[in-house]
Amino acid sequence: MILPKLTESIIRAAATPQSFERGQDYYQRDAISNPAVLESTLMGDCEGTQSPYYRVRVTLDSAGIRAGQCTCPYEGGGLCKHVVALLLTYAHHPKRFVVRQEPSALLAELDRDALIILLTQLLRERPELYDVVEAAIAKPEPTGKRGKARRQKVDADVYRRQVIGILHSLDGMRASEAYWHVDGLTGQLDQVLETAVKFLDAEDPETALEILLALVEEAGRAIEYIDDSDGYFGDFMSGLGQPLAEVVLSLDLSAVQRDALVRRIEAQTRYLSDYGMDEGLDLAIRAARAGWDTESAPASNDIHRGRDTAEEEADEEEPAYFGSGANPFGDLTDAKLNVLKRQGRTADYLALCKQTDRHLRYALMLCDLERVPEAITYATRHFDSAPEAHALAAHLRELGHIDDAIAMGERGLNLAGAKLLLAQWLAPIEEAQGRTQPALRAWQAAFAEHPTLTAYETLKRLAGTSWRKLQPQVMQALRMTGTALTLAQVLLVEEAWDEAITVAERRDAWYDVIETVADGVIGHRAEWVAQMSIKQAERLMERADSSKYVYAANWLTRAKDAYTRLDQASEWQAYLEKVKQTYKRRPALQAQLRRL
Repeated sequence: MILPKLTESIIRAAATPQSFERGQDYYQRDAISNPAVLESTLMGDCEGTQSPYYRVRVTLDSAGIRAGQCTCPYEGGGLCKHVVALLLTYAHHPKRFVVRQEPSALLAELDRDALIILLTQLLRERPELYDVVEAAIAKPEPTGKRGKARRQKVDADVYRRQVIGILHSLDGMRASEAYWHVDGLTGQLDQVLETAVKFLDAEDPETALEILLALVEEAGRAIEYIDDSDGYFGDFMSGLGQPLAEVVLSLDLSAVQRDALVRRIEAQTRYLSDYGMDEGLDLAIRAARAGWDTESAPASNDIHRGRDTAEEEADEEEPAYFGSGANPFGDLTDAKLNVLKRQGRTADYLALCKQTDRHLRYALMLCDLERVPEAITYATRHFDSAPEAHALAAHLRELGHIDDAIAMGERGLNLAGAKLLLAQWLAPIEEAQGRTQPALRAWQAAFAEHPTLTAYETLKRLAGTSWRKLQPQVMQALRMTGTALTLAQVLLVEEAWDEAITVAERRDAWYDVIETVADGVIGHRAEWVAQMSIKQAERLMERADSSKYVYAANWLTRAKDAYTRLDQASEWQAYLEKVKQTYKRRPALQAQLRRL
């Protein structure tokens, strides 16, 4: 395939501002080595801080950047700085990338024996690839009807003991120390929950049920000993309802068994209600009471869906969650759909989607069934929100239907609901396609909801000669929805020094706004910077708070710079001596003043 033309704005849109800036530093230092391209994948090594180098891979498609991978431990949002450096290298110097042969062409002339020797040597040198190769050549075992396969019984008590061990891992700590470990504790419980879901995916709901009940019961017993001031533990408990409901719906239970299960869960909800953690388990109780017999309520869409009919009847007097009708503790219809999908009951899945107006899930399933035209037609008739269109468009791109993905994204910009995420996703794709006007419309939609300096500069670049006509609209959107900081940054870019100063002088201006403006106008309005810097420094010094003295000294450094630009070095020295004399009994402040 012909690789797309990448620009800095496309790369910037896929990374956080911090990652892009650091990646740009790596690129300028020429930190990428061994750059190569294999089909649609860019590869290379990048200098590292915790390792001599990191291996970097980026997959491209005609829509731009599809995915990036790096061996560094980065866990932030977007692309890491090493991936950014590789992409910038390709964007500015594509000829540096060595074109590698396709694997089939590389191996075409080797016979069977040579291939075995090569692969054997590779597996011995790279044992981490053994599992990959083994999985690729393994033949699937024939399976019988669900529930008929014989399995080795799993000792669920092992998981109960694991849960107890996790919950008591904070024993012996002082309360003030244990508080800081609650997040980590819930992270370990999440791993146990993931294990239960794996058993469910492996068609062993019986074991999954026992693990989940162990989590519910043991966590309930331990709650009074855990300081959950930050809500980590409560969030975990509330999240157990949905997987537990899916497990219940996956089991073939008699009425007697369902009643016993309801009593077992209710015993915990009565206790958890004292801590406000019982609502999440209501979903599992409803699933156990009625199973598949109750009808699920329609929902306007999958992004803002209503509660189930049974729940609405039981809680008619309750206010809707978050004003949208969305239940944060789970949804019985979604639980049923997840079970049907897991069991491969496609016809039942689609029927339930239609019955309950789960339009997005219906369209996504049609795509997975390779019925993409039908999915698009259905979405065009039924989608009424931008988030729905975004979800389907992203899925279409993953399946390689780039043109359909773009068309769905463009349609979504005309629908109701928040458009920021859709616009941020769509704009770089349009730009990678060379579609300037559609890219401009997408960036405008993103800017209207969340103005940033990066988006402003991108709009200005894409608009070209039409910028003079477009700028007033952009500035109006900025003044209506943007922050004072973004407004100040834009005004500085446009060299509107006096208007930027007006923003900094607002009574509600935060320190970062004042700092940004002071640094931006110091070469043009040095007198104002000197006055504002002294004002900020004196306010901090008057507090007699030693932790603030370093910030006061930073402001005084700006004042010194401004005085120097005004050719008033003697006036600065006189002021500094006055400050030292005034605060001569504050050694911590004197230490900061000496560095001036």
